[in-house]
Amino acid sequence: MPVEAVAGTATPIPVAATVALVARALGLDRAALVIAAPDGHRLTPIAVHGDVSDQDWTSDSAGASRWNAVLPLEDGASRGFLFLGRPTDRPLSEQDRALARSVFGSSPFGIPPEAQGARDRLAHADRLAAIGTLAAGVAHEIRNPLVSVRTFIQLLPERIDDEEFRTSFRELALGEIERICSLINDLLAFSRPALAEREWTDVGELARQIVRLLDAEARKRDVRLACDAPLDTPRVWATEAQLKQVLMNVVLNGIQACPGAGHVRVSTRAEHRGGRLWCTIDVADSGPGIAHTDGTRIFDPFFTTKPLGSGLGLFIARRIVDDHAGTIHATSGAGQGCVFTIRLPADAEREYGRAG
Repeated sequence: MPVEAVAGTATPIPVAATVALVARALGLDRAALVIAAPDGHRLTPIAVHGDVSDQDWTSDSAGASRWNAVLPLEDGASRGFLFLGRPTDRPLSEQDRALARSVFGSSPFGIPPEAQGARDRLAHADRLAAIGTLAAGVAHEIRNPLVSVRTFIQLLPERIDDEEFRTSFRELALGEIERICSLINDLLAFSRPALAEREWTDVGELARQIVRLLDAEARKRDVRLACDAPLDTPRVWATEAQLKQVLMNVVLNGIQACPGAGHVRVSTRAEHRGGRLWCTIDVADSGPGIAHTDGTRIFDPFFTTKPLGSGLGLFIARRIVDDHAGTIHATSGAGQGCVFTIRLPADAEREYGRAG
């Protein structure tokens, strides 16, 4: 029976996940959020990350040398501490300390599960990881055409009178430079800070951009990446940068799931469901599929089956889709690959006015 994981409503970010986020961001091997008892001496752990089994939870331990930093936190009448430890004795900078405090906001012990600040930081951390992957692939793609152009320039002085050589050089150089410019423009469009404003967004063009950006990463893994995005794909009322992040996460997830000689296909289409018009995006891969036991967990924060995965990509994708009144779900059969389907409302003119 196929495994189907559906995400259409927001899931709270648990306190433990927030502590884990701080640990990952600061390179910690252990961290703990604790609250002080009324007597001011005993401490009660609320959430821990890493091995802290030998910790003596008393106020005296707040100055223990095994921690690189212990940050006092206030929440009204309550008092607590954020314990932060690294594998080395290297102290935490003031910037690191400020980041740790900012994640918990003004209510560290009753952290609102849907805290916008924590959600934004999760999305930012995931976005930085995606940009790092893209930058490495784009650098490789730029190097190859530049080598060709350099070779022609080096040969030009001795073949300056060869009209055929000059003509072929001009055509090759212009084509390679145009390709480099397209890659850089796509990378800049993805990496620029996301704005909250929404606008009518061409989902088909976004799909084509993401496929161009990730083509180098796919070929590095011997994966064929294809795109079928018709020009009449419906536009949606959305924050463009956020939708790019969704597509980046889901397509990259498909590429990483494929074995050698695999394939990933991104397609867009219009769909009528429940009396509404939807823009539907399918990302199909030829990987091993989703294990039945993992079907309900793939959208959970920090859940990953990859050795180097952060477990944030699909979680962030779902958050963004939820915020755009859409749905995302995955359908998979054992050994039959996986299809992620994203549906976004394309008839938002009911509320925002008809696209112009």
